Amino acid sequence: MVAYFQIVNHKNAMPKQRLSNEKRALILAALCEGTPINAVTRMFATGKHAVLRVIEESGEALAHYMDENFRDLPVARLEMDEQWQYVGKHGQRMGKEKSTERGDFWLWAAVDADTKLVFSFRIGKRDMSTGKGFMADVKARVTGEPQIATDNFNSYPALVRGAFGHDGYSYGTETKNFGEPRHWPGMTAMDWSRAQRKPVAKTASCKRKAVVGAPHLGSLTTSHIERVFLTVRQEHARFTRKTLAYSKDLEMHKHSVSLHFGVYNLVRKHTTLGTTPAVAAGLEEKRWSWEDVVKYTDSYFKQKDEAQFLAAFANAGL
Repeated sequence: MVAYFQIVNHKNAMPKQRLSNEKRALILAALCEGTPINAVTRMFATGKHAVLRVIEESGEALAHYMDENFRDLPVARLEMDEQWQYVGKHGQRMGKEKSTERGDFWLWAAVDADTKLVFSFRIGKRDMSTGKGFMADVKARVTGEPQIATDNFNSYPALVRGAFGHDGYSYGTETKNFGEPRHWPGMTAMDWSRAQRKPVAKTASCKRKAVVGAPHLGSLTTSHIERVFLTVRQEHARFTRKTLAYSKDLEMHKHSVSLHFGVYNLVRKHTTLGTTPAVAAGLEEKRWSWEDVVKYTDSYFKQKDEAQFLAAFANAGL
């Protein structure tokens, strides 16, 4: 019995519910539209820790759902990329500080270009260790002979071959050139200096190259995963640049990313699809509501607590 109470009172166990399901659904909707946490607390007259608890619980539950269900996917066109963000402190300001919980991190993600389903993602460094784990997870979730597209990051060819082998798929890279800074009449020296630091985000040229097999270069692109990352930047407050909404804790950052992609895949209707990516991929029959997310979260933690209860009694020999 002592072992049981030690387990259920652990910090990762589901806390006693303090918010109604309706308020939790509204909080989720606000958070996933990019509303900062402090603004959410003011809007719904609730405490900051209660909002953080909603993020943590919903993120963990949705991560579990996607991990269990996003498998055996017949992906025809697979795109992968990585996106920079930081936790706690910008990497350039870390100085001599060495930390595995703070500094620059990268979001690695894979999308099915046809259904827009983001079926694999990982937070980590931009190194081979994180890349291998991410690529192995991608390989474990897809079936058939996909066409793989990435940018020209020099680690991708080795990572793809290491996970997918040397046949049974096609792989190519797309390199985009965004051109020179824009000129306009009356441009001042200050304008020119700023333009040099930030070139216009218009693609000047695009080069596609086959790496493995014979990919169809006409449809080989990374535009879909780049559009996913634009959605992350716009609608996930922790990724918005030059604000105070950046993550302060790595574990909470991971929960928040899981929440974002869970909502992206299951709740939010994609404009070009007319439905959610999960429905388009045949994984769900209908679009989830915010209330469905809350109900699934409660169900997940109920099953988790029951499993911990049974494990505690088994270990105690009762």
